[in-house]
Amino acid sequence: MDTGVQTAQTTDSQRNETVSGDHPRIHRKPAGRKPRAVEKIPPILDMLTGVTRHCWPELNRWLNDLTDPRLEAMCRYTGAHIWWEVIMTFLTRGGSRNAFDENRNMGFLPENIQRICDQDWNEERLGEKRTVTCSENAVHHTNRIDTSEVAQIPLKMVRRLMGMRMLDAGRLFGSWWCIAMDGTLQQRAGKKGRKRWRMILEARLIGPCGIELPLMVEFLDVHDPVRDKRDCELKGFDRLTRRLRTEFPRLSICLLLDGLYAVEPVFSRCKDYGWKFIITMKEGRQPTAFNEAIQTMLLSPTHLWKGKRMGEDGMVEQTARWSEQVPVSGHPLNVIFLGEIAPHAATLWVWVTNLRLDAERIPSIVAGGQSRFRQEENFNVLKNNGYGLEHAFCTQTTASKNYHIMLMVS
Repeated sequence: MDTGVQTAQTTDSQRNETVSGDHPRIHRKPAGRKPRAVEKIPPILDMLTGVTRHCWPELNRWLNDLTDPRLEAMCRYTGAHIWWEVIMTFLTRGGSRNAFDENRNMGFLPENIQRICDQDWNEERLGEKRTVTCSENAVHHTNRIDTSEVAQIPLKMVRRLMGMRMLDAGRLFGSWWCIAMDGTLQQRAGKKGRKRWRMILEARLIGPCGIELPLMVEFLDVHDPVRDKRDCELKGFDRLTRRLRTEFPRLSICLLLDGLYAVEPVFSRCKDYGWKFIITMKEGRQPTAFNEAIQTMLLSPTHLWKGKRMGEDGMVEQTARWSEQVPVSGHPLNVIFLGEIAPHAATLWVWVTNLRLDAERIPSIVAGGQSRFRQEENFNVLKNNGYGLEHAFCTQTTASKNYHIMLMVS
């Protein structure tokens, strides 16, 4: 048995000794992922505070002046703090109250909100640690404040900018303030098979350089609009224009509307108030007036304007023709036909207006009619970019309306 077993070799200490030298060391890849380079975070709070202090230095006073049914001696937060909690819920783009509540007391957010709302934190009574109120408290508070009172906040903000002459460049012909009105879905909710929608009609001031500022909102009480439509945009238009006239009795206004509003009550309201309008005209809604406008246009070969504008895919060729004194729902109005040829598409635009037309005024009127689509683009941003339009932030009617007004402020 032992003949096949090999004898162990003796070790040589000289062969295994450690020899120092300049040979490279073994390189091993560190565990985990490579850390991402940290980008320089812009001073968002400083920018927000700077814009607020410059444009609306009295915003916190306006918020604190809103009705507050609480006992001040027992309050932990000021009224402005609660309203800023609602505003920051939208500005952080979490899309819901829970998303904001999850991180509201983390990092520097409590100190930042205290700074932006100008609240002095009493450490002796409230403790050293600063906090942000929860969304349940904000909903409870906003549900007790009348909506008409809260709706004055965006009006005051726009009046401030108008008084600073920051929006004058957006006036049509240096005189008319362009206000776009359109309806959309504000909140989608349902309980056990019963659908419930809350619709709104918003008025937005179209300013220079693509600026669009929320001005007023009219809430439409619609329950299941397919089977039980008790309110509509045209009824909301009647109420909203009355409010707009009350708030701005001497303001020169030009309304920018879609094809739904090319009807006689709208024309009569603008005539009574001395307002101008640029309304999209659809062939199916006004077939007789549309055909007569085409025939009148063919008999007016001198009513022609050509221009160009830069589109998304390149230069767009524009050709405009127009008809004057066309009877539309009993009102003699002007109709503009604009054809655009882009690199990949061709589009026909038609508007009815009570503005005087000529070749020099057509470019500004056409640009005003097309600017109405900024409002639809803005609705798309509010619905799909984290602001939460259409999300049911709360079930209380008053709180839901006030939340939407704070969305306009945001």
